[in-house]
Amino acid sequence: MKCPKCGAAVGDHDVVCPKCGAELFIDTALAEKIFTKKKTEFPEPEPVQSKKAARGGGGLALKKPELDMGKLRIILIAVLSVIAVVLIVLIIISMIGAKGEKLARRASDFIGADYMVAENKIDAKLKMESAYKGLTAVAEYDRIAEADDNVRVDGVTYPEWAVLFTLDDEERITSVRYCDFGGLKKDIRGVKKKFTVNMDKYNKGDSKSAIDKELDMDPYSITYTKDTMSCIYRYWYENDSGDEQPVVLYVNYDNDSKFVNYSSVMVYHQYM
Repeated sequence: MKCPKCGAAVGDHDVVCPKCGAELFIDTALAEKIFTKKKTEFPEPEPVQSKKAARGGGGLALKKPELDMGKLRIILIAVLSVIAVVLIVLIIISMIGAKGEKLARRASDFIGADYMVAENKIDAKLKMESAYKGLTAVAEYDRIAEADDNVRVDGVTYPEWAVLFTLDDEERITSVRYCDFGGLKKDIRGVKKKFTVNMDKYNKGDSKSAIDKELDMDPYSITYTKDTMSCIYRYWYENDSGDEQPVVLYVNYDNDSKFVNYSSVMVYHQYM
């Protein structure tokens, strides 16, 4: 007979196992039931299947949802349409302002010539007076060409743009000035800057294109004379006291678009 606990050989009448000290029973079958370790059996897990496999389709992977190409095309067309409309609006706005600037640039080639000659060459009808009293009140000119559309700036109606001509006694053109009133529609103070624009770093002879790139703002007005071109900018910033400080910046170039000099004028509220 064997000890049911350690398996050592024991006598049939031994009460205790001489090796492990386990109590022995005369009923050997009962002793084996007590001392024998039971093996716990766990059912093996069933493989996880997709719904399709459960229905008999086979395979374990879930099927990826298919793209609805029809809906995707509709969404893409809608997005492209919106982008196209925005671009068209921006182009139209740009062309409106560019028309007056191009007209002034063409007219500047006739400074010193009779204004009637220039009028025929530049294909523009010059008037003696603006259709807008607000413009006449703030600007001096002898002849004017202006946009058909108008804008409201600080409660006053102006043309979108205007090209102002000054003449001498013999009605020859002495200066041509382009004014972009549409650019002031959003904010009469001009462009917001973080601080005052430093023009001291520019040297005489620097190119206008390089300065324009760094200034990053369009001129409100451009005046052409025989020897110079003067660009006028409007911007504002918050000073140390937190007050808004508007500035009018004059930048002068020669006929070759080379920097000559500049001046800044602080605009205070009593003169706004």
